[in-house]
Amino acid sequence: MVDGLKKIDWYRLRSHDGFADDLPRLLRQARTSVEPHEELVRHLTGDESEVSEATAAAWPFLLDLVAHDNTPSREWLLENLCGAIAVAGGSGSDGVHPSWPPAWEASKPAVLALLDHDAAAVRRGALFMLGKARGDSAPVLPALARRWEAETDPATRLCLVIVATEFAGRGDEAAVSWLRELDVPEDEPLTRLLVSAATRPDAGVILRGLTGDLGLFLGTGQFEMGYDEVLEHVLWLVGPKDFEGIDLVLSLVDVLPWRTEALDYLRRLFERDTTDAGLVVPFVPVWIADPDVRLRAFAVWLVGVARAREHRDLVAARVHDHGVTSLGQKVSTLATSVLEDLEELG
Repeated sequence: MVDGLKKIDWYRLRSHDGFADDLPRLLRQARTSVEPHEELVRHLTGDESEVSEATAAAWPFLLDLVAHDNTPSREWLLENLCGAIAVAGGSGSDGVHPSWPPAWEASKPAVLALLDHDAAAVRRGALFMLGKARGDSAPVLPALARRWEAETDPATRLCLVIVATEFAGRGDEAAVSWLRELDVPEDEPLTRLLVSAATRPDAGVILRGLTGDLGLFLGTGQFEMGYDEVLEHVLWLVGPKDFEGIDLVLSLVDVLPWRTEALDYLRRLFERDTTDAGLVVPFVPVWIADPDVRLRAFAVWLVGVARAREHRDLVAARVHDHGVTSLGQKVSTLATSVLEDLEELG
């Protein structure tokens, strides 16, 4: 590392915290101490869509640090520094310096080598970087295939597939083919869910995964664990404008643990574009009379956003509905507002 650091004119480079002349000292110190970690984060990370030229220059030295077992708090560096840089690098933003893409591609052999590390946390950290920074999938997919055959840790196996879906979800046909050919055992429902969503969406397979134990997603580190993040990812793979995607969301409305997330997704979708709202309006008579205030409030709102005047009388019956949603929204107030909007339409 020392010789390599000397070959770079750090005084010429800009970091996220000014000039980068202090980086060689910090990187050398990080080999034996956790003391420079916070300073490294300050210099090498900006917001989630920025990568500086100094970060691109320092990248191979960071990977050298996380590759050595004697680096103090190596997992912390891998997750909080390398992971954050990978997320920013894969953002495709104008804030990513042009030197980053070639630096990332050049580093892939070193990142892929971490897939054979004894520690599952290190393997998952490497997979997180591969899924977020992406780039060319050609060197990545064969490495994923080799690791799939050897991997025994359930969360890491799931991570391998998540990486492939990150490529597939962005139109990488090689990744789609890789997933289609993957032999996934029946006892890995979350993995089967992701493969199905990214290749040939099967509502039964997807629902089985979503309504089972989602705890394994926690171990991947790919999601800030929450039903909404998981649902957004799955529906992104299926395709938000695909009827099967809407069909899947409608199925989740009937699953109590998923109801809030499913209704929130439909609300966000129709706030952007009401084209598919007609597919959901037929559910209004059932939902508007449901004991669950979430469904009643959503049904009233849907009549308004879809301008479904044929259900005006159903909305009028909710003017005296005293139910209140968890967000403090009164069904009666919402119904009154929707009726006024429908009246203006004539």
